[in-house]
Formats: sequence, C-alpha cells, structure tokens
Amino acid sequence: MALLQASVTGAGLILAIYALIVPVYRRIFSNRAEGLYEDLHELKESVLDTDTNISQEKIDEMKEILNKIEGQRDIPEYLRWIAGATFLLYSASTLISVWWVLDWNKSYMDSWLPISFGLSTILFIIVGILAIKDISQTMKKEFEDLKKEVEEAKSQVKRKTR
Repeated sequence: MALLQASVTGAGLILAIYALIVPVYRRIFSNRAEGLYEDLHELKESVLDTDTNISQEKIDEMKEILNKIEGQRDIPEYLRWIAGATFLLYSASTLISVWWVLDWNKSYMDSWLPISFGLSTILFIIVGILAIKDISQTMKKEFEDLKKEVEEAKSQVKRKTR
C-alpha cells in the first residue's frame, strides 16, 4: 500500500516539475537561445577564417559547434523523454500496486513492483537535478543582467549629480 501511495505521489511530482518549468520556460529558452546565437556566431567566424585547405582539426571543431547548436535548438530531452518515461513508470508501478493489493497474480507483481518503482525514482532524481540546473542557470543569468542594469543606473545618477 505504501508503494501505491509513493507511486501516485511520484507521478504527481513529475507533473509538478512541469508546473514549475512552464512559467519560466520562455526565460530558460531565451537563455539557451543566447548561447545558441553565440555558438552560431563562433561557427560563422570559424568558417570565414578557414582557407580552402581546411584541416581535419578545424572540421572537427566545426562539427563540435554544430552538435552543440543541434542539442540546444529543441526542448530539453529531460522534459520530453526522461520525464515522460518517469511518469509512465510511476503509473505502471501504481497499476502493479493496485493489482498486488487485489491479489491478482501476486507472485509476478512482487518481482516487477520494486523494479518499476526503483527505476522511476532514479529517473525522477535525474529529471529533478536537470530541472534545477536549468532554473538555476536562468536565475543566475537574470541576476547578472539585473546587476548590469543597477550599475548602469548608478553611473547615470553619478553623471547627473556632478
């Protein structure tokens, strides 16, 4: 019965992560886009700096930049695949728990219940860490921008009071 409650709670927590991310997703993606533009600019400069005889090292460098750009252009994988798999595994462990409580093929459910619950919990930890990382990077960037604005305002006040 405890695993049933934990499974339902885990599935709810995955939905809570989405509820946490949705209000700040524009800022998260905006920060990702800034990094993407920087990488794209770096790639363009790299291409412009190359001669017709391009070295393998330069090609590898450009491929690395392109792969980085490709990885940042879509919704984060942890929100798409890992969170979805976590939710499905928690849902599966909920169903297995119900079937276990109803004494339906109990010996079979005994072996699958800890596996599904354990895997979903491990995936939940991964999703949580990645979501916290994205949110903290966004907050750090916003605080840096705010610091710049405060410094600019201070310098303007100093100029006007002279």
